[in-house]
Amino acid sequence: MSRIAKKRTFIVIKLIVAALLLVIQVYPIFYVITSSMKTTDDFRQLASYALPSSINFDNYIKVFTTSSMPTYFKNSVIITVGVLIPLLLISFMAGFALSKIKFRGNKLVLEFLMLGLMLPFQVALIPLFTIFNNLGILNTYPAVILPQIAFSLSYSIQLFYSFSKFLPDEIIEAAIIDGCTPFRTFIQIIVPMSTNSLLTVATMQGVFTWNDFINAYTFTRSTSMKTVTLGLNDFVGFMGTTDWGATFAAITVTVLPTFLFYFFTSKYMMSGLTAGAVKE
Repeated sequence: MSRIAKKRTFIVIKLIVAALLLVIQVYPIFYVITSSMKTTDDFRQLASYALPSSINFDNYIKVFTTSSMPTYFKNSVIITVGVLIPLLLISFMAGFALSKIKFRGNKLVLEFLMLGLMLPFQVALIPLFTIFNNLGILNTYPAVILPQIAFSLSYSIQLFYSFSKFLPDEIIEAAIIDGCTPFRTFIQIIVPMSTNSLLTVATMQGVFTWNDFINAYTFTRSTSMKTVTLGLNDFVGFMGTTDWGATFAAITVTVLPTFLFYFFTSKYMMSGLTAGAVKE
């Protein structure tokens, strides 16, 4: 076989593999969306892989009118924002300080913070539940927000530490020589230069927080405090019967915000990850 024939064969194989991977990744999403438009009769009479008999949005109306999904959305938004703002502020400042400010023991501080990567969140559920119960903050936003901030700090600080290593020291030194205070240098120079890294961490941690189940399930009790991931249980009825149309519609509206958020920030996220991987 000639070299050109081998090259064409290799290209065809790559295209086939890429097409298979695309189908494997896209079909579950396509299946959920099409199933969310099926009626009860469609589920009974049509094959599971068949398209709906007609375009039907009744299941989406049902999700927002017969369940507490608007409340669940509100709770998820409050918890996600409540986690991201303190997490980004603390981890960004800590990562930058450990990377650029030379002080005695900064390596030990970084290594101590990185110990959090070795501790699985699940091992702390029972102690945290006991502590929050004694403090009387179970079934409140702080009970859901604080553990997620604490257990995300190590990873976020590590990312910002890597990103800050990429920032040129000369720019910081020039700003200080020109009379900028350290805080003003950080706000007016470092933060605008770190937009990609901030969006990278915000995207990753935002998706984790939005999709969280075990944390919200452990520290909340009432329906008024449920998040969207917990709210999917509302569509399992008496004796375990499931309203599949409404369930697939609820799944669609649950994952849609993360898809949209990632779609609009993926370019900046990839750029931020690439910048963090560059070694000086």
